[in-house]
Amino acid sequence: MWKKMNLPNKLTMLRILLIPLFVIAMCLPTEWVWPIYTALGIYIVAALTDFLDGHISRSKGLVTKFGKIMDPLADKLLVSTGFIMLTGAGIIPSWITVIIVFRDFFINALRMFGTDNNKDLAASLSGKIKTLFQLVGIPLGILNVALLPEYGFGAFIENAAKMDMLSLMVNIFMTVSISAAVIATLWSFVAYCIRFKSDIDYEN
Repeated sequence: MWKKMNLPNKLTMLRILLIPLFVIAMCLPTEWVWPIYTALGIYIVAALTDFLDGHISRSKGLVTKFGKIMDPLADKLLVSTGFIMLTGAGIIPSWITVIIVFRDFFINALRMFGTDNNKDLAASLSGKIKTLFQLVGIPLGILNVALLPEYGFGAFIENAAKMDMLSLMVNIFMTVSISAAVIATLWSFVAYCIRFKSDIDYEN
């Protein structure tokens, strides 16, 4: 199977295969600093494959049905895993993770209806903005675990005086990125529901 895949699809599968390694690194004791930075490195590599497979598939004309389905699924698995692990680490509130995960898998179901009707499945502007802020916010959240694991989302508001400059800036940018991701997620949810409304057959 691997030999039959083109390069973008291989990058997509690589992104999926990196997810268990990311989870293992995040689950190791936080007293050890190196697993957190290892997890950060794995996540960044996985996120880069998202950019590369999309760029290569479009520029080289290598868009396939497999890629149209698996690429967004791989993105959702990576992002959902990132948010779940950061919630488990006490960095991101659970309600944010619920919104992100619910939206991603609900919209993935809607996209399946679009597939049945040969509808264009390309990501919308709102979806791209959402993904951008998520892929920025999660690595900052992982870095936040390494720098100040006792402080999470929005901690700078009450604890700025207790943080050094690097930790403060990471917490601020993480909070801003995650907040923007939530707003873009809700925007994207509404946009996709409108986009695929006509494709849902309620009778069959």
